[in-house]
Amino acid sequence: MRKFIPLILVVLVVLASCKDKDQKRLLPNVTGKSGEVVLIIDPGHWNSNVGREFKNKFNKAYPALPQPEPMFDLVHIPYDAFSNIFKTHRNLVFAKVDKDIPEPKMVIQEDRWSDPQLIVSVIAPDDSSLAAIVAEKGDILVDRIMKKEMERYSENYKKYEEKVIGNQLEKKFGVRLTIPKGYTVDVDTTDFVWIESRGRGDVVQGILVYAYDKPEVDLTTNYLFAKRNQFTKKFVPGPTTGSYMVVESETIPYRREISVNDIKVIELRNLWRVENDFMGGPFISFSFVDENQNKVINIDGFVYAPRFDKRDYLRQLEAILNSVMIPNESAR
Repeated sequence: MRKFIPLILVVLVVLASCKDKDQKRLLPNVTGKSGEVVLIIDPGHWNSNVGREFKNKFNKAYPALPQPEPMFDLVHIPYDAFSNIFKTHRNLVFAKVDKDIPEPKMVIQEDRWSDPQLIVSVIAPDDSSLAAIVAEKGDILVDRIMKKEMERYSENYKKYEEKVIGNQLEKKFGVRLTIPKGYTVDVDTTDFVWIESRGRGDVVQGILVYAYDKPEVDLTTNYLFAKRNQFTKKFVPGPTTGSYMVVESETIPYRREISVNDIKVIELRNLWRVENDFMGGPFISFSFVDENQNKVINIDGFVYAPRFDKRDYLRQLEAILNSVMIPNESAR
């Protein structure tokens, strides 16, 4: 009889997993705009130190944009105004005081009323500890919501992937990106590819992928920007004769080193402009060394969106960059 116990446990786990998936399928799609967070909090706390801490975290400027834009659009809803119409929102944050709990805590829940939904409850025994936990862990909260936004974009891109372009990049550079429908290849040379999507008005979302031999020097910010300028001067012309894309030199770049799908990446953010013209906008780039090829691979997402906010356009490109993978040798 004991022989059958492990098999029974496996069956129960599979059945529970299927049940969860079935329940998830029954949930409505999330509502609300990308980048929007609904904070459910009583007016007294909203207008106190608690509310100020939330505003400080969510209204912090998104890095390296030409005009200031917040990390998220924060919407305040009092508890007594929270109704069914808000329950399906993509990002919900509940903040309250509960004198019965011994210490402040932050609880994360997914897909309660809609899919793919993120719900965060911030609870504390008194006002001061509620403000303190937001101050202490607010950056973690913002990062978790940011990752969820990236996941939403990524899952959508996988459903509508332009696999031909992904295959093309893999063959040329040995890396793969999940490129969604709507993008086309504008330039394809030996070591440089320019992919582009055009939206409303003059909006352009561009992806530049280029590679060069690994240098003997460190990959400093100045070095990476100089290499970028070499490629864009040659392959990304502006609208007038003698014009071309360059990195804006009068702004302070944002740099960090992160791991993306087990790849050690240098992330850079800054502004670009067109030499001898008046175009410009923000960009984000990932640079990393592929040791098998002894090459530096650069993936760059840039936005041109005159008269429009840039944050969400850039965040969409960031999700594409975060899909980067180096396929196994056996899969190449």
